[in-house]
Amino acid sequence: MLELPIIPKVGEVFLAVELSAIQNMTVAETLNRLENMGYNPTLRYRQSKDGSISVYALLKHEHINPDILQSDYLGEELDALAEVIQAPDAIVSPRGISSVKKPSSIISV
Repeated sequence: MLELPIIPKVGEVFLAVELSAIQNMTVAETLNRLENMGYNPTLRYRQSKDGSISVYALLKHEHINPDILQSDYLGEELDALAEVIQAPDAIVSPRGISSVKKPSSIISV
């Protein structure tokens, strides 16, 4: 099992569900439901500074253009998951968005 980063690298996006936060299904039911939705969930974890551990079902891990991540990327998937999973904070999608803007080129004539 691998760790799910809190802050992804630039251009990296994750889509995951925190299994212990789900209120309307067991872990087994959640994993079955996610598989029925077309996902192939893999388990990941996060350990907080106080030592507590959260377990996640990782649904997607992609590397894409960071500019795309500032849009409503994965919006439809997030909405579909929110209809099935009760606990709004159980669905996480950390994104590596670059905070540095490239200077625009100045063209002189």
